[in-house]
Amino acid sequence: MMRRIVLSGVLLCLFGLGVAQSTLTGKVFQISESGDTVSVANAAVQWLHTGIGAHTSVDGKFTLNRTKTDTLVISFPTFVPDTVVIPRGQNYITVFLTTAHNLNEVSIVARDGSYISVQPILTQIIGTEGLRRAACCNLAESFESSVAIDSEFPDAVSGARQISMLGLAGTYSQILLENVPYIRLLSHQFGLGFIPGSWMESISLSKGTSSVVNGFEAITGQINIDYKKPESNLERFFMNFYANSMGKGELAMNTRIPVGKDEKVSTNFLVFLADQFLKMDMNHDGFMDVPRSRQVNVMNRWDYKAPIMEGRTMIDFVWDNRFGGQMNFNPNSDLLHLVYGFTADNKRVDVITKNGFLLNGEHESIGTILSYTGHWLNSNYGLGKLYDGNQHSVYANVLYSNKFGANERHKLTAGGSLQFDCLNELYEDRADLFYFDRPHHHDLIPGVFAEYAYIIDPKLVVMAGMRLDYNMVRDKSHYSIWTNDNQLFWTPRVHLKWQATKDLSLRASAGKGYRNAHFFAENQSLMLSSRTLHFDGPDKPEEAWNAGASAVWQFNMPGGKASLAVDYFYTYFVQQMIVDLDESVHAVHYYALNGEYNGYHNRSRSHSAQIELTLKPLQRFEILLAYRYNDVRYMRNGVMRQKDMMSPHKALINLNYSTPYDKWKFNVNFQVFGPMPLPNTQNSPEPYRRPEMSKPYCLLNAQITKKFRRWEIYAGGENLLNVKQKDPIVQAENPFGEYFDATMVYMPITGIMGYVGVRVILK
Repeated sequence: MMRRIVLSGVLLCLFGLGVAQSTLTGKVFQISESGDTVSVANAAVQWLHTGIGAHTSVDGKFTLNRTKTDTLVISFPTFVPDTVVIPRGQNYITVFLTTAHNLNEVSIVARDGSYISVQPILTQIIGTEGLRRAACCNLAESFESSVAIDSEFPDAVSGARQISMLGLAGTYSQILLENVPYIRLLSHQFGLGFIPGSWMESISLSKGTSSVVNGFEAITGQINIDYKKPESNLERFFMNFYANSMGKGELAMNTRIPVGKDEKVSTNFLVFLADQFLKMDMNHDGFMDVPRSRQVNVMNRWDYKAPIMEGRTMIDFVWDNRFGGQMNFNPNSDLLHLVYGFTADNKRVDVITKNGFLLNGEHESIGTILSYTGHWLNSNYGLGKLYDGNQHSVYANVLYSNKFGANERHKLTAGGSLQFDCLNELYEDRADLFYFDRPHHHDLIPGVFAEYAYIIDPKLVVMAGMRLDYNMVRDKSHYSIWTNDNQLFWTPRVHLKWQATKDLSLRASAGKGYRNAHFFAENQSLMLSSRTLHFDGPDKPEEAWNAGASAVWQFNMPGGKASLAVDYFYTYFVQQMIVDLDESVHAVHYYALNGEYNGYHNRSRSHSAQIELTLKPLQRFEILLAYRYNDVRYMRNGVMRQKDMMSPHKALINLNYSTPYDKWKFNVNFQVFGPMPLPNTQNSPEPYRRPEMSKPYCLLNAQITKKFRRWEIYAGGENLLNVKQKDPIVQAENPFGEYFDATMVYMPITGIMGYVGVRVILK
């Protein structure tokens, strides 16, 4: 008995000592008007009703000893103060503040995987915790817990992934790297795989039209990626090793190096290596389920600060080489052998520099962005079909920002931008004697913009903006004729947010967007079929209106703040380029859908509605329930036809639980996809026909993470229900036949996939 009492006393003392010595660390940020995360220095962080507190450093960091109280107060003179309850097992938080004259709201991000930003534009932010809940190897695989984004395989050979938002292709969503245009032109096919998941600090996902500051291209939404920054990243060294049962291995690393004692200059190096070193054919159709591939991705970034300026410069190089096709295909062998193969070699260089200068304290500033992208692509599809391209793009943006008026209720942002693209393309199909050579295609688009935000009262913000861009196109094809297609883009956009109550936020937006379409760069998967290409008219700039509304309600539960979010968005195309696979199983028809075509008045539109419920019934336990409905239709032969290869219905259940101190973390993700219409194949022979509608299916993924002091190990599985599409490749037994088509993919083509990984984190 005495031994038990002594042992219990020792354990209690050790426990008490551990509590007394445990600390809470974190960072305090604000979200700038441009969407960047900016550190807040000298913010006061204090435990409620105690004298224990600290001030954040110049890069927003703080460290506090834990006390008996679990309520933390964060305050700063120009920001709205707030209190937040920190669970006992939690030892790190990230705090996002908003200025006192904007909205009466503070977002605290602790163990939540994602949250709704305080910005007037409806923005969901997926943080580091959310990204690590699944082994997302790249950006395309980072949306498993988001019902708003669909990530899909456009074909069964190349291994590329593409996304869609509001039921429309990812080309209508602007993808930015720290507010700089990133996925464009040649990178549409494979570019999402060039953004490693381990490099990302957060993903900001906004629906509908975005700010005019970032350009005219965002029609259905905007995705902004923030990489790990040397100034804000608490990781001195990070390494992630990943391997899966499909024979893929990855290694990602990043390190933070301060330069100088004051740490006003810092740099970090990011490295990503990946290799798909096995050939696998799990559905026994003679084709590799995933292509053999290798990727090398390296980046160096520098962040620097001075009393009146700060900036960052990034240099990135990507090499991605892959080959697929039939199992006995060898890219080094003679391609004249009757073996169907696919090869693609991508090389890409990015240089980005962003700098900001304060003119009048924190009220007036000038920001500059300058970036260059060079991309070189060489690819082959089967026998005698090749596509080569090289791209040189320059983007520049200069903006002026000023807050003025009583209580700084007015804010004006204005500036100018320049987008220059030089895209050289060569497509050759020797079997069909089709040859397309465009050696000098230039898009030169100068523009000016202005955006005005007015805080009517502390709960209501109206933000209106306008862009004027002059689209100058110069095209010289193989027949040596110059064509000019100049057009003025006018892009009005307006956003409104009303904080109706402390816990209820209402938003509305409306605006216009444009984009220049590039058929070959954006539809490379269509080359993996026997279809011939038919261009029923020239390319025209696409033009669309988008309007939407949303409501976000927060309420308390035993485990923390829960939320209910509902939104609806409508997109109407004034002009759209259509890729039509229904007219013939042997052809792809490409034409502009506007005005009169074939005697019919054509139009295209999209309705999208979503509801998302986040529940926290217990400490460290989160339940996400979501459903979205997309109704996307375009006019064909006088009938509004539903868009092919897009599931109108999608539902999601996401469960997350962690034990005290995050020693164990569990994640289960269950998705349900409704049936989708498929391209018409009724004129094909019976073995090569596909149904008019696909079958619904479910995906189940799960992951377990065990955390140690400086490292953690995780293991999981994807597609645990072993759902597979039967015969994803039409006429796979004869890939050189007239009905061969590898683009009819609407379900997973591989079965259960398991994986393991190790993360090493030194702070």
